Amino acid sequence: MVSNNPPPSSQRKSQASISSFFTPKATATPKAVANHAPPPPATNGRKTPTLPTDKSDDLFMSDGDDDDLLRNGTSRISTLTKRATYDEDSEDDEALPAPKRRKVSPPQDVAALSARPSLGQVSANSIESGKAPKMTARTSKYAFSSDPAPANDENEEQEEDDEQEKTRKARLHERFVKKLGRPDSLAEFKRKNGFVEDEAAAGEDGDEDEEEDAEPTQAKGKGKKAPVQRKGKDKLTPLQRQVVDLKRKHPDALLIVEAGYKYRLFGEDARIAAKVLAIMCIPGKYRFDEHPSEAHLDRFASASFPTHRLHVHVKRLVSAGHKVGIVRQLETAALKAAGSNKSKIFERGMTNLYTKGTYIDDEDGLVGGGPDGNGAPATGHLLCLTESYPKGAGSDEKVQIGLIAVQPGTGDIIYDDFEDGWMRSELETRLLHISPCEFLIVGEVSKATEKLVQHLSGGDDARLERAEKPKTMAAMSYSHITKFYADKLKDDGPTPSQVEASEEKGTLLDKVHKLSENATICLSAMITHLTDYGLQHVFDLTKCFQSFSARSHMLLNGNTLTSLEIYRNQTDQTETGSLFWTLNRTQTKFGQRLLRKWVGRPLLERERLDERLAAVEELTDGAGSLGVDKITSLLGKIRNDLERTLIRIYYKKCSRSELLSLLQTLQMIAQEYATVTSPDAAGFESKVINEAIASLPRIADDVLQYLNRMNAQAAKADDKYGFFRDEYETEAITDHKCGIVAVEHDLNEFKATAATLLKRKQVSYVTVSEIDYLIELPQDMLKNVPASWVKISSTKKVARFHAPEVIKLIRERDQHKEALSNACDAAFTALLTEIAAQYQPFRDCIQSLALLDCLLSLASVASQPGYCKPTFSDQPGIDIKAARHPMVEQTLLDAFVPNDIHLSADTTRALLITGPNMGGKSSYVRSIALVAIMAQIGSYVPAKSARLGLLDAVFTRMGAFDNMMKGESTFMVELGETADVLKQATPRSLVILDELGRGTSTHDGVAIAEAVLVDVVERIKCFTLFITHYQSLARAVEKKWSTEGVDVKNVHMRFTEDGGDDEAGGKNVTFLYEVGEGTAHRSYGLNVARLAGLPKSLLEVAGKRSGEMELEEGRRRLGYLARVLGGVLNEGNGASAGELEKLIEGVEQL
Repeated sequence: MVSNNPPPSSQRKSQASISSFFTPKATATPKAVANHAPPPPATNGRKTPTLPTDKSDDLFMSDGDDDDLLRNGTSRISTLTKRATYDEDSEDDEALPAPKRRKVSPPQDVAALSARPSLGQVSANSIESGKAPKMTARTSKYAFSSDPAPANDENEEQEEDDEQEKTRKARLHERFVKKLGRPDSLAEFKRKNGFVEDEAAAGEDGDEDEEEDAEPTQAKGKGKKAPVQRKGKDKLTPLQRQVVDLKRKHPDALLIVEAGYKYRLFGEDARIAAKVLAIMCIPGKYRFDEHPSEAHLDRFASASFPTHRLHVHVKRLVSAGHKVGIVRQLETAALKAAGSNKSKIFERGMTNLYTKGTYIDDEDGLVGGGPDGNGAPATGHLLCLTESYPKGAGSDEKVQIGLIAVQPGTGDIIYDDFEDGWMRSELETRLLHISPCEFLIVGEVSKATEKLVQHLSGGDDARLERAEKPKTMAAMSYSHITKFYADKLKDDGPTPSQVEASEEKGTLLDKVHKLSENATICLSAMITHLTDYGLQHVFDLTKCFQSFSARSHMLLNGNTLTSLEIYRNQTDQTETGSLFWTLNRTQTKFGQRLLRKWVGRPLLERERLDERLAAVEELTDGAGSLGVDKITSLLGKIRNDLERTLIRIYYKKCSRSELLSLLQTLQMIAQEYATVTSPDAAGFESKVINEAIASLPRIADDVLQYLNRMNAQAAKADDKYGFFRDEYETEAITDHKCGIVAVEHDLNEFKATAATLLKRKQVSYVTVSEIDYLIELPQDMLKNVPASWVKISSTKKVARFHAPEVIKLIRERDQHKEALSNACDAAFTALLTEIAAQYQPFRDCIQSLALLDCLLSLASVASQPGYCKPTFSDQPGIDIKAARHPMVEQTLLDAFVPNDIHLSADTTRALLITGPNMGGKSSYVRSIALVAIMAQIGSYVPAKSARLGLLDAVFTRMGAFDNMMKGESTFMVELGETADVLKQATPRSLVILDELGRGTSTHDGVAIAEAVLVDVVERIKCFTLFITHYQSLARAVEKKWSTEGVDVKNVHMRFTEDGGDDEAGGKNVTFLYEVGEGTAHRSYGLNVARLAGLPKSLLEVAGKRSGEMELEEGRRRLGYLARVLGGVLNEGNGASAGELEKLIEGVEQL
């Protein structure tokens, strides 16, 4: 049905824009002339993209070449609209028959035709009518003129002479008039081609490539064309300009920019990300400073990935040590379209910043990341350190170092201020204990500190950042910290929980004011640093501040952690085979973290140690009982990391499903022990277990209150719109939900109006390709469709439309939906803030669960055969029967040979251990140290019995290696570590020295070893295990201490000889791995060489030379003895006692 009414203003405007299509286009380059024929298309094998055509095109196009020429014009239509969508169901379409080939027209005519509009997409209704519409003044301006602007007289004559060409043009003109020669023809043309005006689309960012390659459109006006303005190579697109501005603010971060359905990286960021993520990088400019070397490039290099892969790729980039910033669109399409900036580019800003230590947006952290420092998890501590100007020089150098270490994933904070020597052993000990994955150095540090930090951070891909330290840093830091906590005190309200939180923050402020100057500087720098990541609130937590130097724990320095393999083995640097691996039988991640602290910091307080051992004993003896099984079953049901989820709630980064899981788990735990109202009602004898169980049900009321506000099903599905129960929804949520319901009601009411317009009994909506509220009509009923309706998609059988009223209502609904989304997020954030106020009670409950998990883990270790409960005495001493190495015993198939040890302050304080190579000397001393450490952790030990005095430290000097990072030789490292041991050891320390002095000549080595042994035995009076191969040192021990007491005792690792020689000339030796009294007079190095696989010929030479040297040494000693004997005989009774002693000693050596 053809309407005679004048079209509305919106239609007239769109028709005017369509009329500009027939105006000659501006040329792409300044040299081109508008009326010249365009160059022929490139023949690179690529097909020109065209819109799908209807079968009615066959009625309009009968000649193949004309059909191809006109179809190529369709691509130009897309440049006239800001947004066009066309959705064709390909499964309902049929393949079009190939047109006939005909003679190609002259080139100039081809050029003229290729400049004309495409007519292959117009409606089929006008063709089927069979009548040419009457031309009016209103439609005459759309009349098609087949006469192109003459290029020259020669072309004009050629056209007049070509009668066949005139006939073809006349036929095309007649068909054009039939299709576009009536008032509704343009509306039908737009519907057929799927042109849908979208105001919001004006502000959307398309692909950057399309943005740069788009041709300039004509200016509005009567036939006037806008001047052609080609973009210069140095001109940036709006998106690129945003990226450059953000890059100037964050030059050290890889920026991942949200652009529609994907995330993009530009410039050098794209190249780095492509290498790490194994994705494609499109070449272009890599620098952001407009460097002349890249002046020939007109766009940035780029890489991209889908939005749903964001956190997968962020994890990989962060694990590789990069700093990653997420740039998101700060406004949505629907709200932007309703605002005043709808024609501008989307506003973007950095919403998240991540590094290796600050990535907490995932409950599991950086899963798959390699271990850092000493077997710690990848998301570990951030450590900030500064130092005062060093005093002294060389080996007398002293520096004062302050540090703050923060673990954002758990909220733990460690601070310290200490003096360190030139070896930086104190700093190394703290770094190995804390295992930081990120360093922040404030100001300049000494060369020794710099080398140590670089050495410890380089192998584990730890990040290293620096901050300036002005001269007034100390005063500025004090003011900054005071203001930081004072502002938080002002923010607290009058509610009881807020008043309690305010009192805790006041207490914390008093605590931080007592920090040393260096620690205060580090705290201020760390607060500033974490503010960029939104994690500064971690410093609000009162109970999380702990001093590293508090001597309430056994000291295990860096060498001890490494030599005794506390956290990782020395073979492949993994956790397997370490002491922590041996003791770790925990069921939860937060329990595992607590056990790691226990292993690195054994107890010194006798009362706490007895309580822990009593708890482990009760759980071990009660294995299988109802109470123990209940705890074990409860811990086994915990699937998520409650500690990390709780801190994510505190940071407002928790998801709805995580929150539900946390509260449901805490509710389950509280309900299990709902009847326990006091520690006495817990049902155990251990005070530690009873107090831990009694703390679990205290949070039941708060947890139930929060759960009652939630819709469990919606929370589990992370559905923000249905998360709150109806009675707990905010006013804003309710208003927008009502608005959406009202709009949907209006949409349903419009169906009756649409049915009237279409002259149908009823109309229903359909949804296709996620586009809803479509009115679907058969193709034979399109004549009843109003001209103002917009065609969205079609198939061979049906077409789908949106009425203007529907479009308006959909936009209104989308605005309500986006506002509703913001209101739901605001309400959820408010809930997280309310729960964060209960952080400490919730954390105490989780810590109680972690404590029970660790106790059960130690009980599982204690249940192994051959383990015993250690006992402690107030007197210093080590008395262990049948001690075994806990890790070797579990990794080797053969049985470990046990050994005894007895050391006391009154009798034997040191053992000098000799024996053949590979005889088990190092394993013996390690097993003694590990048993002592396990006992003070609160664990059962692998021995028949163990009675110990509390040790305050275990020091080791084992292994031989140089330190190229510090320019130190093997012997220098050996003596430096020994010097640190001598400075720190006390009478209650255990010191292990392995082959001291072997890095230099024999005479110097023996002298140094003897001097050190005398110092630790007589001055320090600590317990010492001294391994050596020096026979003269063993003789000196027997000579010196045999008359003064038994302070030092010679022992050796037993072995047997069969008396015969092997093929290489050495003795056949069998190692017994047992400790016996006395000294081993030979080391049997050739036997080890044979086991190592040295060539037989080499062993024969070495054996022969060894025999010659022994014979020569024996002759020398015999000659010396003969001279001493001669002197004694010559003097007779006048011989001195010293000469007689030398004679006796020489005889014994022979």
